[in-house]
Amino acid sequence: MADRVAVIGLGRMGLPIARNLLGAGYALTVHNRTLARAEELVREGATWADSPAAAARESRIVITMVADDAALEAVAFGESGLVAGLGREAVHVGMSTVEPATSRRLADAHRGTGSRYVAAPVFGRPEMATQAKLWVVAAGPSAAVETARPVLQALGRGLSVVGEEPSRANLLKLAGNFLLAAMVEGLGEALTLVEKAGIDRLDALRTLNEALFASPVYQTNGERICRGAFSPAGFQMTLGLKDVRLVLKTADQLEVPMPLAALAHGHLLASVARGRGQLDWTAMAEVLREAAGLKPLGPA
Repeated sequence: MADRVAVIGLGRMGLPIARNLLGAGYALTVHNRTLARAEELVREGATWADSPAAAARESRIVITMVADDAALEAVAFGESGLVAGLGREAVHVGMSTVEPATSRRLADAHRGTGSRYVAAPVFGRPEMATQAKLWVVAAGPSAAVETARPVLQALGRGLSVVGEEPSRANLLKLAGNFLLAAMVEGLGEALTLVEKAGIDRLDALRTLNEALFASPVYQTNGERICRGAFSPAGFQMTLGLKDVRLVLKTADQLEVPMPLAALAHGHLLASVARGRGQLDWTAMAEVLREAAGLKPLGPA
């Protein structure tokens, strides 16, 4: 394939994304804060870049998949940032979960240099990224989205384009993550209730999933809660807390009351305060168990 793609950020999501692009035949450049994360990809054929700007300089499309807003702005701006290195008409695809305001700042910066910005956050855990089964939610200038479309389709099982303003994709991603947080909260409460009444947790989960919510997401997260299987994390508690904070911040700006989000935020914060920040965010249910007088299932 003629177009070179760069991936900046080789964490639990970025690494399988980069590997899938290599497997799809793309010429790939990679950059990460630490070279060690990239060494295996380089052996497989990727090119290492010493800075985000260097990664962007020869690339038609640059994907960023970093932890938060601060990390995204750090790789985007400054003398060694990717905005300075990206050529005219090249496309920066931001796949991180960030607040809409960050996306707007990035879009403005790219317009100022003649490059283009597409927000494309994803739904799916690292194992889904490995299997190229992510669901991508994209927004940006239509021509830029079309340029990035083949790359995005190589990474997932579905692509939703939700408009030309990049921040729309970030808002929809936050709405989705709020629903997931509310689901974990609801599962935790329901499973604590049935256990306190002497009903087997897994039996109850299977019945409720078959009768009401025929969803792999409910089943997978419910089983984690039932078994206390919170490590290794599929989605880390600290990241879940970050996302719910972004939901509440955005809701405040839009004057939208979100009491369920506030409740989930309190339980996530309590979980992190009790030393569970590195566990899967389904460990939020442990706070509910403890409040009901039950012993934790996972690490205390």
